Amino acid sequence: MFMSPRVILCVLGLTMGASDLLPAQSKSVSESKHLARITRNRDGSTTEFKRDPGNTTLVKRTYVEKDNGEQVTRSKTIYRRDKYGNLRSGFVYDGRNQKLFRIVYGYHADTGRLIAENMYDARVKRTSPIDPSKEEPVRATRYYYNAQGERSAPITFTSQAGKTSEELMDWLDRNKPASDVDRDPFRNTPVNPNSRPLSR
Repeated sequence: MFMSPRVILCVLGLTMGASDLLPAQSKSVSESKHLARITRNRDGSTTEFKRDPGNTTLVKRTYVEKDNGEQVTRSKTIYRRDKYGNLRSGFVYDGRNQKLFRIVYGYHADTGRLIAENMYDARVKRTSPIDPSKEEPVRATRYYYNAQGERSAPITFTSQAGKTSEELMDWLDRNKPASDVDRDPFRNTPVNPNSRPLSR
């Protein structure tokens, strides 16, 4: 069977074009893997961190997997980042997708270090008994730093009525809805803890 030179060139061009598409597809697939991190927890549950391509949003979901493969969500937290990549705020949802808490993070204006985490009740606005116009957090955590830039252990206050600090901390330890700044797999961590971003 005789093939004209034009047909041979056309077939050769299509084959080369198709081979050029294959690396691009595999590259996009490999890049998408960097948008999620999955960890297995000691209690058998799984925690999944997902970010958007611009790294402005972080979603943390903890779930258990049934024998049939169905994933049952225990909790979900959606965080927003600032322009420096720091977690700024977030909302905590239970397994039925009901909003439970609102989280707000505070950073030092000069150093950019985490200094405060406030968790507010998203279902009921809890106000200060001293000043009813101010919302009071269910849990407030503060951090301090020494001269070497090492962070202190968290100092936590709770104002939840009818609950002792131990009961609230036990619930928070079991559900882990906050304090994800250190567990954030996509955060920008400086090599020198005393350094700060150049754009500040």
